[in-house]
Order: sequence, then C-alpha cells, then structure tokens
Amino acid sequence: MAALRSVARIQPRYLVSKILNPLFDVSRLSYELFVLSTRISLEIIIATYRLLIPVSMKNLCGETVLVTGAGHGIGKELAVQLAGMGCIVVCWDNDRDANRSTMNEILEAGGEVYGYVVDVAKRMEIREAVRLMRKVGIPEVTILVNNAAILMHKSLLSHEDNEIEDTFAVNVFSNFWTIEAFLPAMLQNDKGHIVCMSSMCGIYGIPQKVPYCSSKFAIRGFMEALREEVRLFQRKLGVRFTTIYPFYVNTGLARDPKYRFPYIFRAVSPAYAAQEVIKAVRRDYTEYSIPRCLFSLNSINRILPESAMRLILDYLADISNKEQQSEESS
Repeated sequence: MAALRSVARIQPRYLVSKILNPLFDVSRLSYELFVLSTRISLEIIIATYRLLIPVSMKNLCGETVLVTGAGHGIGKELAVQLAGMGCIVVCWDNDRDANRSTMNEILEAGGEVYGYVVDVAKRMEIREAVRLMRKVGIPEVTILVNNAAILMHKSLLSHEDNEIEDTFAVNVFSNFWTIEAFLPAMLQNDKGHIVCMSSMCGIYGIPQKVPYCSSKFAIRGFMEALREEVRLFQRKLGVRFTTIYPFYVNTGLARDPKYRFPYIFRAVSPAYAAQEVIKAVRRDYTEYSIPRCLFSLNSINRILPESAMRLILDYLADISNKEQQSEESS
C-alpha cells in the first residue's frame, strides 16, 4: 500500500515533466534560431557595407615575406612590390639566374632581400633552406606566399605519368611542406599570413588542363580546411589565410582563353595581378578573385541548374564560334 502511495505522488511530477520538457525544448530552439537569424542578418549587412566601403589596408612595412617562384611572373612582381613597401623579402626559385635577377632589382631599389635556390617539390630542400635562413638570422617569416606552379596545356591522355606527379608536387604538396615549416611559429606568435595561389581553374574545370585544374581545386580545399582547423582548434585569430583565384595572367604559362567581354575576361599583367594579391593581403580577405567580380558571377552561376550553367559558360567562352572556326580551318 505504501508503495502505491509513493507511485501516486511521483506520477503527477512525471506527467508535468513530460508535458513541459518538450515546451522548454521548443522554446530553447526558437530562441537559438532567433539568435542565429539575427547574427546572419547582421553579417549580411556588414558584408554589404564592406562591399561599398572596404576595410582600411594594413601596413606591411617591416614584415618578412617569403615568395616561392620569385624568379618569374607574379612571384617576381610580388617580391619587387613588397620590397618597395618596406618588407624584408626572401625569394625562392629553382631557377638561379631568374631568382638573382629579381634580387638585383630589389637591391638596386634599396630593398632588403635574401635568395635561395629551392625546388619546392622536394621537401628536404625546403627544410634545408629554412634551416639556412634561421642560421643566418633572417627574421621569422610572417607572410608566406605560395606562388610557385607549373601548367601543361594538353589533354589528360597525352600526359606522361611523371608530368602529373610533377604538377601535384609543385602545385599542391609544396604548399604542405612550406606551411609545415612556417605555420608553427605563426601560431606561437598569433601573427602571420599565409597566401596560396589557386586559380579560377580551381572553381571551374577547363579542358586541356585536367591535372592543373585538379591541383588548383586541391589548393582551394586545403586552404579552406586549414583555415577552419586553425579557427576552431587553435583559436589563433591573428593568423590569416588568403586564397587567390586569378582568371588569366599573362605569364606565359597558359594560352589566352579569348572569352567574350574582354573588359571583364581579359588577360592581366603580372604587375597588376601582384597589386591585387597585395591588396587582398592588406585587407585580410580570405578569398579573392582577379578580377574581383568573378566571385560574384560564380555565386550567381552556382544557383542555376548545371545545364543552364554550362550554357552560360559556353556562351562566355564563345564555343559555337570557335567550333565554326575550327570546321572552316579544317
């Protein structure tokens, strides 16, 4: 009898909890969704405001910048322009003469520069160069620009195995080895900036560039994952990451794609591309396309069905006209 009375006393509380707990859960969920939607709206407003009024550019004077592939193209222009802004520049390239040419240009302008012949596809050469840099007392690298890349313009089945391996060794794996060397000090100091050169070929697949596109897609995923890892697990908000997506830079690596609307889809000079990269670094952008409008166009394009997206891309690339010209020439 006593046990029955005890059950009778507990039962009403149990029933109340069964009724109220779902109500509390719904209330908590509603509150969380309200806070989330408010924060999302606020971020959209801030992002819109920043499109109209960008953040002020940070001063890079005194930073130690390492540029891979500094002997040619964008890498050379980055090294020269950054040295002109008061940065200590370290030039890496596997071409001794080209690297020396970049260094001489900086020295003649009164800049501070160091140079090393490094094949970034080889992990041990990177480690040895880092050891030598620290041995001679070069200040710790605070901005790393992974610019070195190779591109071969031909169909996938025309590639030799070693060409595909070399593409990934330079365009992808070298980024792991350089970041492995310099990121620990950046995390320790909670200060640093890592820049990796992807490409619009890292957003859209392009024929005759299958290995290159694959490598640039890999860089995009690598940087996004690394940025999130540092943000969530290391909590080092002073270390910044920027991924650059040039459309077409006249460096001699690729053929001019000849798209419609050349005002937007035109070839740009390495000097202009370097200016845009430096702008992205100084404003701490996480992603930046050259020209800038291509990211917005890509966002709109990705909303559409794939078939519609392909129609737009074919139109911009003037595929029908090129096919007609090909038929006439044959």
